[in-house]
Amino acid sequence: MAYELAWEPCGVALTFSGQVSFADMRRAGTAYQGDFRFDLVRYVIADYSRISGCDATPAEMDYLWAVDQAARLSNPRIKLAIVATCPAVIGLAMRYMTRESRAFPAEVFSSLGDARRWLELETSA
Repeated sequence: MAYELAWEPCGVALTFSGQVSFADMRRAGTAYQGDFRFDLVRYVIADYSRISGCDATPAEMDYLWAVDQAARLSNPRIKLAIVATCPAVIGLAMRYMTRESRAFPAEVFSSLGDARRWLELETSA
């Protein structure tokens, strides 16, 4: 498994490691979106800072965006913080974030601390 899922009081943290594939990303999304706690989540942290590479394609990212669009119907309060320094992941995140309608409000950060500070500001409002 190329990811770990950790439930937090108001959210969920996904920590990816090693070589990440579209299948890894899809499994991680299915794991938290299919959980009974999903409707209570206020944020998702997708931490890619420990990966060695990512081979997901732009078309596959479009699929994940569509899945998130459907999940948003169940929980529209989610904010998505993406932690990444890998150019491939940053490119995919930018594709996700620049869609005509965002599935979830999202931002990319180079550190987990910056992501958590943003989420603290966003979810306290």
